[in-house]
Amino acid sequence: MIITCTAHAQNTGIVFEKSPLSVSLLKAKKENKLVFVDCYTVWCGPCKEMAKDVFTLDSVGTFFNKNFINVQLDMEKGEGKSAVVKYHIEAYPSFLLLDGDGNLVYKFVGAMSAKDFIAKIKEGQNPSNRVLVMNKMYADGDRSKAFLRDYIKVKIDMMEKTEGVKIAEQYFDLLSPQEKLLPENWYLFGSNRYAMYLSDVHSRNFNYLGDHWREFAAVNGKEVVEERLVSMYLKTAEYCLHGWYFKNSQNEIHPYQPAEFDHYHAQINATELDNKEGLIVLMDMAQSAGERDTIKLARLFADKFAVLNKKNQSVAFTYMMAFSKRGSQQARLAYREAMDKVVLTSKDERITSLAKH
Repeated sequence: MIITCTAHAQNTGIVFEKSPLSVSLLKAKKENKLVFVDCYTVWCGPCKEMAKDVFTLDSVGTFFNKNFINVQLDMEKGEGKSAVVKYHIEAYPSFLLLDGDGNLVYKFVGAMSAKDFIAKIKEGQNPSNRVLVMNKMYADGDRSKAFLRDYIKVKIDMMEKTEGVKIAEQYFDLLSPQEKLLPENWYLFGSNRYAMYLSDVHSRNFNYLGDHWREFAAVNGKEVVEERLVSMYLKTAEYCLHGWYFKNSQNEIHPYQPAEFDHYHAQINATELDNKEGLIVLMDMAQSAGERDTIKLARLFADKFAVLNKKNQSVAFTYMMAFSKRGSQQARLAYREAMDKVVLTSKDERITSLAKH
């Protein structure tokens, strides 16, 4: 009888060091390699996806084990806590390439396919990669407008949101009123992937757009400017009804201030927007929420909901979600009466259906 043994190749994947980051940096320096750092948290779903579906692949492991010293850091424990601050980690997973001295060479964020993951890390291996070069230019004092305009986007693409917003504020202050209007700077004010960080509710940029809409429209087009304004006034009302408006981006209390809503009213009145009357009603609803006057809010829905166009009537979804089971018996009765009127005046069958229940 012949007995044979078949050896099966082991799926190695990325081999991560068990030693502290400081030791891994010394090892990388000795071997003339970069350190790859997987910045994760235990609750992060995309982090788990990468660990399960990408890091375990032979093709990924072969490339990373050959080229890097690989480290995983739980960003809520031990060395991870200091790394969060040093490398401006504000999203997970974040991936770093560090030199042997711990200096950032490259950074990117988010779950992705193995193909895209390897492509991104190869970008970082280039000593002239955009992250390394632009970080050095900024550290060396470059504050030219053309540079800052692009650097803001690089920072936000790496989800260094706090730094990106800070640099955007510096850039805003450098621009003349005429320069702010230019199409290359519309990303500071318009609807795009950077909007939630640069021109969201509470932002100086959105307020500037509201105050100078006519000049922006002349350069960037009336339709695109008006669409942005309408969407933001609706979003402001929805945030107020949810209660989100009354906290800032750091989740700190942002107290209700009547002057803010007086300003929104003035901005809307100065525009040529369609359904201007409906937008004023939205701001009245927002202000009632800020005043925590649920009876007044219900009466606005009962008496003024018909004034809103179909798009702005979507605020009813937020109202139903936030107030259907909230408040005193009198408030719940007022809510029910408001819903009866909404049923009669809604321009959206989905709203009508939900308001009946």
